[in-house]
Amino acid sequence: MPPGQPRTRLEAAHLWADLASKVLGGLAVVVAAWWTYANFTVERTHDPAMEVSVAPTVHPLGDDQMLLNVDVFMRNVGKVAIVPRFAAAEEDRDVGLEISIVEIEPMQRERERGGPDMAWFDWTAGDGGPRSLLQKRNLLASNEDFRNGRYQLNPGVKVREPFACIVARDRLYAIRARFWTDEGSVADLAYVDTFVGRE
Repeated sequence: MPPGQPRTRLEAAHLWADLASKVLGGLAVVVAAWWTYANFTVERTHDPAMEVSVAPTVHPLGDDQMLLNVDVFMRNVGKVAIVPRFAAAEEDRDVGLEISIVEIEPMQRERERGGPDMAWFDWTAGDGGPRSLLQKRNLLASNEDFRNGRYQLNPGVKVREPFACIVARDRLYAIRARFWTDEGSVADLAYVDTFVGRE
């Protein structure tokens, strides 16, 4: 365009459209950066989020026996699929969905110190004299997908894994369920007693 001639409306519109495009592109980059930061750093949506819960019930069988039913519920509350830890070697036992059950007896040490008998224990150290009924059984061991290394919990999925065993009457039991992943485990602990009034 020769100097001194006014620009046409079409050329002016083209310049304004080009400017708006560049501003919107820059704004989109800023919004995308904020969204990425919020999701992956603040809300941590890329991290697995798992809930494990134990729901025990007991049913009388005979004079001194009770049926202990344990429902272990797993729920993926995150936004990514969760894969359990699979066995790397034959002796590897920290895999899948583990359940352990112990019977708790009163502590004699508390009476020696002048305090009352207390039924308590430390699961890690073994203090409290718990008697192990079931130690580290993998509830997923019979699942074909788990055995073939294909098991996963997709986002929003809730799974129930049942277990049952016979226990003694008039006892206190602790039940722990742990879902193992390569990053560690998610666990829940529940207590159930078998004290039932006799007729």
